[in-house]
Amino acid sequence: MARLRAAGCVFAEDEARILIDAVTSCAHEASSSGLAPERSNSLLAEFVARRVAGEPLEQIVGWVEFAGQRLHVAPGVFVPRQRTALLAKATMRAVESAGPGARFLEAFCGVGPVATTVSRALPETQIHLGDHDETALERARKNVGPSVNCHRLTCLKGLPQTLLGSFDVISAVPPYVPDAAAEFLPREAIEHEAPTALFGGADGLDLVRCLIRESGEWLAPGGVLLIELGREQRHTAADFAGARGFRASCILGDDEQTTVLELRRPWQAGHTTPTDA
Repeated sequence: MARLRAAGCVFAEDEARILIDAVTSCAHEASSSGLAPERSNSLLAEFVARRVAGEPLEQIVGWVEFAGQRLHVAPGVFVPRQRTALLAKATMRAVESAGPGARFLEAFCGVGPVATTVSRALPETQIHLGDHDETALERARKNVGPSVNCHRLTCLKGLPQTLLGSFDVISAVPPYVPDAAAEFLPREAIEHEAPTALFGGADGLDLVRCLIRESGEWLAPGGVLLIELGREQRHTAADFAGARGFRASCILGDDEQTTVLELRRPWQAGHTTPTDA
């Protein structure tokens, strides 16, 4: 705990407990092969050294707590942020409104925090996952379950043509940090998460725009697109979506930073609705 505190870990006591629990769990799993006590001690020392060096705690222990559930993560993979619980709640409402058997896609899914939340609350949902990172997709499948449909995607490119116009809900946390804002990110994010999972161009909205453009052909009439982004980005994104026929509204988080942009595709093809954000 002293080493963690000296390294700048604000919650050193909690982190020390998590690291000790992780080592204990490893020892329990390996008990059949006789993990020696000294190996437990060396493993704890290794974990502490990795944390002191700046590696995210979640990547060290292999899991993150999200919305009351434990999700598998891996070194180098984007760790879901707690603020994404706002998107998960909005997604569950949208999927539930679509009815049993609704078809849902978590794009830019990472380890699938939103899809995992939906699958456990609404098990009849037809869930699809999409990401460009194969390691993240493997973890997402493990989190959601073996029956989930996984797609290696570039934005939405790569989805099977048989799914055109069929998704009731698409949710995503596209990378939305402006390129110039790198200096404001935690060091552990810059050093241990892929830049492609963080940055979204000059204003942070390059991939948000791509998702809005491409989602129109994949959403069913009346379908909903939900996007997490920064609060200061919401008007620009809503205007862009409105010009493409979406009706836009915003769900604001309590942290005064996070926003979920809710975009609804018109029921009538070719009908343009005004933005409302």
